[in-house]
Amino acid sequence: MSTTAATPLSSSSIVPGFSRAERDRRWNIGRQIMDEKNLEALIVFGSREGAFPAPYSMDTFFTNDRPGAIVVFPRDSEPHVLAFALAANDHMQAMERHEDVWIKPEHFFGGAPNGRALVAVLQKLGLGKKRIGVLGLDPYPPFYFDGPMPYHTWKTVLDAFPDAAFEQVGDRFYQLTAGRSEEELEVLRWSANVGEQMCQAMLEATRAGVTEADIYSAVVGACPRHVGFTAEVLMGSGKEIVSFGPPTWNYRPHAPRTIEEGDVVVAELFSSLGMLETQHQVTIAVGKVHPGYERAAQVARASYEAGLVAAKPGVTFGKVVEAMQGPLNEAGSHQIHPLIHSINPFGLICGFGEGFVRLPGADRYALAAEVPMFGADVELQPGMTFSFEPSCLLGKRYVNLGGTVAVGDRGAVEFNRISTHMMRA
Repeated sequence: MSTTAATPLSSSSIVPGFSRAERDRRWNIGRQIMDEKNLEALIVFGSREGAFPAPYSMDTFFTNDRPGAIVVFPRDSEPHVLAFALAANDHMQAMERHEDVWIKPEHFFGGAPNGRALVAVLQKLGLGKKRIGVLGLDPYPPFYFDGPMPYHTWKTVLDAFPDAAFEQVGDRFYQLTAGRSEEELEVLRWSANVGEQMCQAMLEATRAGVTEADIYSAVVGACPRHVGFTAEVLMGSGKEIVSFGPPTWNYRPHAPRTIEEGDVVVAELFSSLGMLETQHQVTIAVGKVHPGYERAAQVARASYEAGLVAAKPGVTFGKVVEAMQGPLNEAGSHQIHPLIHSINPFGLICGFGEGFVRLPGADRYALAAEVPMFGADVELQPGMTFSFEPSCLLGKRYVNLGGTVAVGDRGAVEFNRISTHMMRA
């Protein structure tokens, strides 16, 4: 049994938000980085919305606004924002409704957040020959192993300012932001509760005779109904499963699979509020399933519990990974996707993918390489959040379970309950 207890999920009916104190805390982190590294400004790249809702969203950390912007944060001023033209309309609408926006209209540049616009703002602020820190060039697994900054955007800046000095500051930013504030943790508790409702909706929708699309619809519908956001469901089903990702009918036109008695349905669900995300790993057994699934569920649960025991302040990420890997090694299993990775922000991720080479037919593929671990020596600190998602593949029978876990002052704090065991329809 686990030695840690789940924290009560958010029971408030009032959707949490961020105060001006939270804004000042975040801006002071930016200023601290500039002070430590003797920088005159930060450039913060943000991915466009549309991929839950943006895979690299450091811009929103400073703006609390629509993702997809480029932020220029001068050392002696407040953040300036280059954003998509329609984001300026959103900003104006928010001001007219007396919402607490963080960016002044005078610092908001609506148009096309590209290299030319970034050059123009840097010139306007007199930063063409200064030392500038950059968020967007560092690796950001599991999305951007070479960094998210577009080549042409960054080349335009480098060509325009040959006398400026640019420094990557992603590592320091991670160190200062991975431990989330109490306001941020309250938002995450809300998101986790939405995720619980999504898991329950999935369980209630799953039975023999329905299609994957029926289940998908129930899951996605539950999220906004409880005031959360989701853009993707990873899901698979069958009596033998060796893959994990979006349902294939999402990207390859064909009819969704119909669930049968004895199937297992696996999924990863995502919920967010205010750009803070929780993740929820689901396995549902439909009726009586093969004994191999029962064994795989036991192994995955043992891995999850080992991670809970290990995840304490001061312990390195690599040690947590080692603890979670132990039950899988003893069972002769391997995982399809990561056992654990950081969220809010991403950046720490265990190695995975080595088991692919053991599958029948894998020798036909030109390359089957493992994704390496990132951040093995990083020490855990209170407020860090992780997706615990141990999976166990025994032969061609695959179980995936887990949820969002925070690091507390004395150990792991579970944000989820329902998805941490195999569920039964």
